[in-house]
Amino acid sequence: MRWLKKGSLSVELSVISCACVFVLVLFLWFFMLDSFQDSAVETIRREGQSLCSQAEMQSERIAQICNMSTQVYLNTPSLISHLTMLKNGEEMDALELLRFYREDIGSLEKITLSNPDLYQIRVYSVAEDIYEMMPVLYGARRMRRMLWSGEAEGWHLNYADRLFNDEGRSSHLMGLVTPIEGNGGERIGVVEVCLEMEKVFPDLFTGPDRGWMMLLSDDGTVIAGEGPGEDMRFLTECESGTICRIDGRRVLVSKEYLEDLSCTYCYVMDLQDMDFSVIKQAVVLFFVMLAVFALLSRLISRLTKRALRGFYAAFDGVRDFAEGNMDAQVQVAGHGEVARFAKETEALLQKIRQLMKDNLEREVEFQKSELRALHNQINAHFIYNIIEAIKMMAEIDEEYEVADALTALGKLLRYSMKWESGNVTLDRELEYIKNYIELMNLRFDYKVELQIDIPQELYGQRLPKISLQPIVENAVVHGAAVLESDTVIAITGRLSGDGESFSICVADQGRGMDARELNSLRRQITGEETSHSSSGNGIGLHNVQERITRVFGETFGLQVESQEGVGTAVTVHLPYKNTGG
Repeated sequence: MRWLKKGSLSVELSVISCACVFVLVLFLWFFMLDSFQDSAVETIRREGQSLCSQAEMQSERIAQICNMSTQVYLNTPSLISHLTMLKNGEEMDALELLRFYREDIGSLEKITLSNPDLYQIRVYSVAEDIYEMMPVLYGARRMRRMLWSGEAEGWHLNYADRLFNDEGRSSHLMGLVTPIEGNGGERIGVVEVCLEMEKVFPDLFTGPDRGWMMLLSDDGTVIAGEGPGEDMRFLTECESGTICRIDGRRVLVSKEYLEDLSCTYCYVMDLQDMDFSVIKQAVVLFFVMLAVFALLSRLISRLTKRALRGFYAAFDGVRDFAEGNMDAQVQVAGHGEVARFAKETEALLQKIRQLMKDNLEREVEFQKSELRALHNQINAHFIYNIIEAIKMMAEIDEEYEVADALTALGKLLRYSMKWESGNVTLDRELEYIKNYIELMNLRFDYKVELQIDIPQELYGQRLPKISLQPIVENAVVHGAAVLESDTVIAITGRLSGDGESFSICVADQGRGMDARELNSLRRQITGEETSHSSSGNGIGLHNVQERITRVFGETFGLQVESQEGVGTAVTVHLPYKNTGG
């Protein structure tokens, strides 16, 4: 798949789409293959079931003919009387015997001749030596030549006609054998109604083109026909219409129990030719569907390229811009989401151009600020040296208060005018605040007390230089200067619960602000509103906010809370970095 990752978007989408189509085509092919096979099996199943149903109807018809013929013979009084005489050893005179043969035997023979389904109807006397009247009346010794003689009563299937010789005229007979009883209930003979099985069940002997036909006894013995193997007992346990395997080949078993004959007519169909035909059709279908898939793949590729035309136009514009052409434009082409993507891309490039312009202007301004800072640093050295000289003169004259004030002023000037491009530690910023408060107390007749409550682990944290001084200055101006009385400014520090940030809160005891003033100050800090105050307090706090967010991000900065008549608290939120101390 590495080559796919290196390809274009149109190639990837085309390959993915074609893969989905191929899976769909493959699924459809398998479904149709399964449908072909099921349809072919169902056709063969119906064919087999039809043959079995026809065999059942044929057996019912034949059984009805044989039963009717048997009843005719059993209900012939002259035949019963003659068989009784033979059993008792009585003899007829020649004329009576001739009349019986011409009239009674002749009429019984006509029953056989009038029904083409019948092979013969024979009557066997229990007497051994009798005057036989062919083809109807025979003696007991003839009956013993028949294979069914030991099981005289009922249906007998697939036996040879051995009436006159061992070979017989027909080797596949089926017959209904019924005992004949005299008026006293004694057995006087047997009537055999037989048929040729080739006429009744021709398929058993001609055989179907693809399978085996057979008659099975209840124990699975093949009575007639031929099976695919020697042991066919398993066929009696199979349900009709099921598919099983015989010697590794698939076969479909159709069968019907012939209740009149007490046997099962079974048709075992070989599915090998059917499977080969289905596979042949499936191969042809597969190549047809493969050709359709090739056409669909080509169509999908063209449609994908056409749909992504606008995307590639936008991509070309972005690439030209990335290569340094700041005036590169994104051509809007196509429609829908692609067109919207091109428009959004053009808007993004325009915003990038504006940000680059703003950054350039900010960099120029920063360079100017550094030059001004350098200039101020040069002036600060001169001023600081003058202050040191005046401080020495005050100490010579023993004006120690003036000397201390000059010392604080010098430290303040040195801290504020020292050129430092990075951040400073919190303890240095607090030292600067202390010097600032000491000088402010020289101005007022009242005293400003500074209370600091900051954990030791926060003193090493870094923050922008002179970021607390504007806040403290506001506290002095709106606290001590307004009240004109002694006041307290509290500076507290707290580490957040997750240890990811800390806060410094500067709180005064001044007049506070109402909701309108507080909201206005907050908007000035965020730059949403311009300060109109002559003191410029909003501007100072806005500058602190901008410096913090520029260095640490938008999640950090100032938060102001105030209550009129109580005071104001400004909290600075900054990120905490473990200094290892």
